[in-house]
Amino acid sequence: MIVTFKSKASGDLIYFKDIALKLLQLMGRDDKVPSALYAEDVGSALALLQQGLAAIAATERAKAEQANTDIADQPHAGKERVSLQVRAVPLLEMLQKAQKKHCPVLWQ
Repeated sequence: MIVTFKSKASGDLIYFKDIALKLLQLMGRDDKVPSALYAEDVGSALALLQQGLAAIAATERAKAEQANTDIADQPHAGKERVSLQVRAVPLLEMLQKAQKKHCPVLWQ
């Protein structure tokens, strides 16, 4: 299943449901789809998302450093994957634009 984020401030964004729900949780929202953010709430959701992503990035860096010391002699031991921080960039940009233009953001 997919979740589409919409705002008059930017184009639509499409995420797989599991990633969308993680991002919504970081924004302080529940897993209710469809739902929305009022224009007044976009700034606080953006700040929460940025804080949550920073915390996850710090945890992942610590894990990566530990993994590198544990399996340094094993080539290709780890899988390449797209981090949540990279996946969140379009949503961060949408929230920033919505905040500037004082627009709500909805998802369905």
